[in-house]
Amino acid sequence: MILDKNHFHIDEQDPVGDWLVRSMKAAQGSIKLELEGQPAAKIDIINHENKSKIRVDLLQPTLFRTPNDETGLFDKLKSAKEFAKKLAENDVTISFLRRGKEAITLGSDAKPTLSKIISRSDDLQIDSVTQATHLKRDLKAD
Repeated sequence: MILDKNHFHIDEQDPVGDWLVRSMKAAQGSIKLELEGQPAAKIDIINHENKSKIRVDLLQPTLFRTPNDETGLFDKLKSAKEFAKKLAENDVTISFLRRGKEAITLGSDAKPTLSKIISRSDDLQIDSVTQATHLKRDLKAD
């Protein structure tokens, strides 16, 4: 993995990226994150027949804002596309939800339609343009 000022790049032969994705396949269970007694996020990890599905539900997405993020939209899209490809190669799917509503799916179960035109990827699906837009807005620091 290479991290520079404008882009987080996952090389096809990167051992750290491979290790990260393989370790996702080994996990199982649920994680609930709370902040001041309020649910902030829930992560469900399901492994079945050598396929992994990870659902990340950001219940309070504004708590996960990224200050000082100057990465442009196309660099973020390129990073997501590279990560989604690595996930698909390893039969892993990650779905990001915003307050219980699906926004984006990366990996092997992604079935892009219109989003394929934008991302040029078979492994990145925008489930809901509305939820993806809200999620982007929620995560962006002012």
